[in-house]
Amino acid sequence: MARLVELVIGGTTQPWQSLGIDTDHESFALSNVKIRCNNGALGIHSWTIALDDPDTPTIQGSIDGIVTTFVAQAPQSPMRSAIGDTEVVLLDHIVVNTSDIERTSKAIEDACGAQVRRVRDAGNGVMQAFHRLENTIIEVVSGPHISSETAQLWGIAISIEDLYGLAADLGDLASPPKAATQKGRFISTIRSAAGIGVPLAMMTPHNK
Repeated sequence: MARLVELVIGGTTQPWQSLGIDTDHESFALSNVKIRCNNGALGIHSWTIALDDPDTPTIQGSIDGIVTTFVAQAPQSPMRSAIGDTEVVLLDHIVVNTSDIERTSKAIEDACGAQVRRVRDAGNGVMQAFHRLENTIIEVVSGPHISSETAQLWGIAISIEDLYGLAADLGDLASPPKAATQKGRFISTIRSAAGIGVPLAMMTPHNK
């Protein structure tokens, strides 16, 4: 199964440090995904995906306009990371915006072998399609608010151990936790005042 290895985002690591994430001069980890800051314009610029094929050469490509580096699948040691005093359990999902959900989902299937697991009508013309990778979910979103000609990486959601404690510690930088769409889970979002330049949601772990 394909695995998300890295996301390249704009800006610097400093705002992420202010949230309580340990970083080096240009990168940090969210669970087992590396986040690399390139000092460019804010937003998520590209991703690296390991394919389930040891013979895959490292190549630069595209998934429906998203700049993509494909690498060979390799054994991965478990990685741990924290935000503040709480553990990041996993990078829960990454949101991809598109004006054509069928086109983008087909591109993901063709590139990664990750078929659509579920399609959801979120109302007001917004549709969501979900693809499972080994270590995260790709959530493809389309709707009248999206007009770009190609798909775009948009936001990240992480599962953390102590959502309420971290939201309290972050104060005005995080919204109060509320019930998420997924039954039994709760969610808080990092506000724009944090300056990370990427929509970031924090969620309670999946129900066992």
